[in-house]
Amino acid sequence: MSAPSKVIPEDAFNREETVQNYIQSKPRAMMDIPVRLIIERLRQIGKVHQRSGCLLDVGCGSGKSTRLLAKNFQHTIGVDPSAAMISYAIASDNDMAGVEFKVANAEKLPIEDSSVDVITAMFVVHYTDLAKFIPECKRVLKPGGIALFYWHQISKILSAEDDALPVIDGPVKMMIRQLLEKAREMSHPSFHTYELHQTQFDAISWEKKSREIKELEFALDSQWNLGSWSRFYHNLPVYQKVRESGVNPLSELVQAVKNTWSMQDRDSDDIKIRVVYTTVMILLE
Repeated sequence: MSAPSKVIPEDAFNREETVQNYIQSKPRAMMDIPVRLIIERLRQIGKVHQRSGCLLDVGCGSGKSTRLLAKNFQHTIGVDPSAAMISYAIASDNDMAGVEFKVANAEKLPIEDSSVDVITAMFVVHYTDLAKFIPECKRVLKPGGIALFYWHQISKILSAEDDALPVIDGPVKMMIRQLLEKAREMSHPSFHTYELHQTQFDAISWEKKSREIKELEFALDSQWNLGSWSRFYHNLPVYQKVRESGVNPLSELVQAVKNTWSMQDRDSDDIKIRVVYTTVMILLE
């Protein structure tokens, strides 16, 4: 991988409208669950102690997940290439001591050598140039430090109204494949398969690495419905880029859900859903 992905246009997350839409449409569970899983895993391997050590959160975005992680560390640094996102993170400061935010790319971290105990990156690794990002991780980590990369992708949609209705899984995977295939055509060869994590895992050069894959149903609030779910994904820059090419697999999926459940005449906002995600965690020790 010789160049960073261009799936997300350079200015995508510097557009105020994009930033606000993304922040407002993202369900809290999308932050809470990944943070919980990460902290649980860090505790299992003895990397979380009561408010001690230094955490670096790469691709921190609006900083909300960063602050949740920061509750477990003495010093936390969030970095993101989007100046608009970092501005939002700083403006949303809740006076939590020991947290700072910086504009920076994953491939060139403004961090001192051997100064970080834990690196986290959520929904970020597949957008980086791993040939540059991984050496940066090694440079800034203290001896014995670890990096933990996380992402998830939807795998099933279930009815929140009637358990007897069919589980939607095949159309979901087809949508993801369409998105990744179109993204690959436009940008980077790493977007070539539904099993994106396999590509990234194989490409990481690290002495001790492991990968954990689970299916989890996200416990979302009562407002989570087919309409709000689809609006969230519509606001993702990668999806906006794909739609520019005339491909709209998300709309096809929404219609497939309605057809499968015989709800063609119902408004998407009136169809309550449960969502199962495949979560992927890569641990570098």
